[in-house]
Amino acid sequence: MKKPSKTRKKATRPAKRKTAKRRPVPYEQIADLWAQEKTTPEIAKAIGRVGKGDDRYHALRVALTKMHKGFKNAEGDIVKLPHRVSQKTVKLATKAGKRASS
Repeated sequence: MKKPSKTRKKATRPAKRKTAKRRPVPYEQIADLWAQEKTTPEIAKAIGRVGKGDDRYHALRVALTKMHKGFKNAEGDIVKLPHRVSQKTVKLATKAGKRASS
């Protein structure tokens, strides 16, 4: 005689996480703090963009890089964030980065 089959317990699914909403980057606030000669960690803390893990200021550094290329200010004009080092240093750093990646 066969034993009656047991009903299997259904596995409970983990609760679904809500997808993170994209927060707009406060370009004007970053530009003001940059003009005040604030450091990257100070700016990141002021705008609430300090991440977790090894590279805590990655989001801010990406925003600064894009702002050096150009961003729209409050009036709608495209403005470039000035570098804090000479143009020669920027060119040398860019060249070194290209050489290292290839």
